[in-house]
Amino acid sequence: MQPQPDAMEQEREPSDKPVVAFAPYDLGQILPFFLMINDSGIVTNAGRAILKLFGDEKIIGRSVFEILSVKKPRRFDPTNGFRDVLGQRLRLELHGLGALATSDIFGMAFPAANHDTAGIVIAATPGVNVGSFVETHGLRVSDFGPADGSADLLPLLAMQSDMLEDSKKQSKRLREARDAAERLANHDALTGLPNRRAFMKKLSVALAIQSVAVVHIDLDRFKEINDSYGHAAGDAALKHAAEAMTDILGGLAYCARLGGDEFVAMIEAPEADIVLHQLSEALIARLSDPFMHESELLSVGVSIGMARAGPASGLTADDILHQADLALYSVKRSGRGHIQMCTPALLNEQLAFQSLISEMRRGLAEQEFKAYLQPQVEARTGRVLGFEALARWNHPDRGVITPPHFLQEAERAGLMQEIDKQIRSSALDALRMSDRSTTPIPKISLNVTIKDLMDPCFRETLIWDLQSKSLRPERVQLEIVEAVLFDQNTDSITAACKSFVNEGFALALDDFGTGHASVLSLMNLPVSVAKVDRAFTNGLTADSRTAAMAKALVGIAQTLGLDVLAEGVNDPEDVDALRQMGCEAFQSFLFGRPMAIADALAWLAARPPVPMSVLKDASG
Repeated sequence: MQPQPDAMEQEREPSDKPVVAFAPYDLGQILPFFLMINDSGIVTNAGRAILKLFGDEKIIGRSVFEILSVKKPRRFDPTNGFRDVLGQRLRLELHGLGALATSDIFGMAFPAANHDTAGIVIAATPGVNVGSFVETHGLRVSDFGPADGSADLLPLLAMQSDMLEDSKKQSKRLREARDAAERLANHDALTGLPNRRAFMKKLSVALAIQSVAVVHIDLDRFKEINDSYGHAAGDAALKHAAEAMTDILGGLAYCARLGGDEFVAMIEAPEADIVLHQLSEALIARLSDPFMHESELLSVGVSIGMARAGPASGLTADDILHQADLALYSVKRSGRGHIQMCTPALLNEQLAFQSLISEMRRGLAEQEFKAYLQPQVEARTGRVLGFEALARWNHPDRGVITPPHFLQEAERAGLMQEIDKQIRSSALDALRMSDRSTTPIPKISLNVTIKDLMDPCFRETLIWDLQSKSLRPERVQLEIVEAVLFDQNTDSITAACKSFVNEGFALALDDFGTGHASVLSLMNLPVSVAKVDRAFTNGLTADSRTAAMAKALVGIAQTLGLDVLAEGVNDPEDVDALRQMGCEAFQSFLFGRPMAIADALAWLAARPPVPMSVLKDASG
């Protein structure tokens, strides 16, 4: 007869539930995350992994519900303990694990029946949360049971961690590259100041919500520094300006470099104009201080234009910057080195300028710019040596407009090249028309710039224009003002002038005596005529100093082998005085006013005929 189990053994081993019957040490090797509790719910033992998780915190002898709670199944009743959920999958939340983000573990409860223990064993594993446990508490593969599949996730988790770290590093590099690109896109590389793009964005935002002032700054003598000391010195000047702006305006303004030698500052909610002027005066004073560059003591000046606006003005960022630029342009025209606030008068002037430019563009399209011809006459014989082509604008409503009323504006608007082209074309047409009459024009004088002379395309175009009209270069005299020779590369100018002379053109030096050109530069320049400026040809009989200057100029010209022509002489006594000095050619109202082409041709036809020898000499 087999011995019968006693009542206690029957209670330990219910027939319908699995029973865990291992020594605690052996159980810990297989299930390192196990908890053993008695029938009172007190933890009597625990696996090494569980103990490692809780560290110094003692869990043996404590109620199991002090260290965990059952999240699933939701119907779990703590008062009945784990015997109601034996053999069921459990989701448990461990308490008191600090920084562990996810403290959920998964397990199953089993009855325990050992030789000295009775109660419940909770066999657990971190499962999919193994990464959180490993990362936070430094668990290793050895901390997991041989049958725990969670350990298989550790290499994958390590790889994932490495990939995540690489991803973080790559993201950091991308952020840094993006930040660098954004800074490059919004900042000036030389000075470190915000650039135009950043400034206009900042100005647009500020202008929408409050009153602002814009201070537009332009360096004076910057080109001189660049040309004389090199671009490195120019860069040093720009950095000097940026530092000055930051020091003086940095706490009050948003400073930027627009480009070149132009800077700008925006002052939000500015005070009275007097404050702006005080700041600007301080900036002018600071920038006027010399700075050192490679043992050279250099200095720049500064001109400042300002404008103010607020949300109610309806002005855009472009509008207010344009107004500040108008004020700056006004400063430049009036001598530089000071401050100008944009005023209604300046705005009205700008409107008038824009209207004039619009009219000039229309006039160019309608071919309204024509040459008016003023004769150049030999006083002794009265013969006409030629005509100078002078610019006139035949406006349909305002009549004939002379250069003082449009020349400066045309240059400012970049229209002079097109106007000069129409004047030259009109003058060459007059020369060709005169050849059909009995009194041809001996020679036409055209005003050209040094830029024209230095441009090979200009020379080729002019020659082509002559050929298309069956004219020869010998019938054309090019006039340049003496002032262009002052402080210029005279070698390059001389070479360019010789190229025109080699083609057959004659060269005349206009405004002789006013340009401060050296005698040496005049000696090398291939000119044939010196036109003495009117400043030295009037009032000779009343002013001995003027007479002495005129005599000296005529003497220099004759010494250089040049023909001398006096401009602007309107007193017969002055004509006689100049003739006594050796000047025989004149161009003034006394000898003939500028005339429309038809009138000039009629005037020429009414004079005594010019000997053929003159024409022969003119044509070569």
